[in-house]
Amino acid sequence: MNKLTNIDLATSALKRSKRWLRGAFKALEDERWDDAVYSSQMAVEQVSKAVLIALGIEYPREHDVSAIFRRISKIEGVPTWFLSILDELTTNISELAELRGLAGYGYEKGLDAEYFKDYAPIAYEKARKHYES
Repeated sequence: MNKLTNIDLATSALKRSKRWLRGAFKALEDERWDDAVYSSQMAVEQVSKAVLIALGIEYPREHDVSAIFRRISKIEGVPTWFLSILDELTTNISELAELRGLAGYGYEKGLDAEYFKDYAPIAYEKARKHYES
């Protein structure tokens, strides 16, 4: 049986992130605002975990990995351009993770998709930039 390398796993996570991002875009087109936020969060989570996997950093099996992601700043050899946006990336991770539950289960609190109408395009843009970084 072939053992997957960290690069293999990271590549798979990147592909998954791209599918979540496409789903977020489609949700925006369909005006499914809550789905756009949820899918944007999942895209950010998957691409962030891909980076952690590639760097060999263990992370907890939870949605908000921002605290672990910050550890990248302590690794030698990380490109300066990446370090310069690390704070923005960690903010994206925590902000979207915080909204994920509400986007997925807001109906339990009487919220409908319209609640996320204004934020959904912002969430998508954050996810797109995060993915492209």
